[in-house]
Amino acid sequence: MAELVDALDSKSSFRKEVRVRPPLRVPFFIQPLNAIIRRGRESDMPALRDIINYYITESVVTFEMVEMSLENRKTWFTQFTEDGRYQLLVAELDGEVVGYAASLRFHLRPAYAPSVMTSIYLHPNHTGKGIGKKVYSALMDELEKVDEVHRAYGLVVLPNPGSEKLHENLGFQIAGLLHEGGYKFGKYHDVRMYEHRLEK
Repeated sequence: MAELVDALDSKSSFRKEVRVRPPLRVPFFIQPLNAIIRRGRESDMPALRDIINYYITESVVTFEMVEMSLENRKTWFTQFTEDGRYQLLVAELDGEVVGYAASLRFHLRPAYAPSVMTSIYLHPNHTGKGIGKKVYSALMDELEKVDEVHRAYGLVVLPNPGSEKLHENLGFQIAGLLHEGGYKFGKYHDVRMYEHRLEK
């Protein structure tokens, strides 16, 4: 209340050299919506295809260059299990699939098997609402239960402050920078690698 009193009384004749303080800025927090997080199903593939295709054609957050077909997504879906290294979780809001998080093979060479690559994509109309954190943290919780997973890695094309903050909030640490590691839309782009150490 002192700030308000100072501002109201600043023109009073008996108050000299009173500094008027700016009004208090109260931070506005967007609470996560009541999105349902569940296992991915083959019937989700049309929605997931549309989400990834948006980012392929409109953004550099993925280095994929060619839009995915429904057949491609159905084949992609076959790698996932409910208790293994490679898992798929989707976020559903009011009956609509609005995003997903997945763990995927990190590298073809067999010694990399205990490491997974993680990714997350949201429908562009549903970013900034806390849904991404909800589905991504659920995926990380599931991976913590898998003895065969030792490290999880996320690649973030820079700049992407939302994704950077999300990874850091979920316990990922910066593991390195791929300077101009990819070329898309006529430009080279830096890629930051994040590492999550899954302690068993």
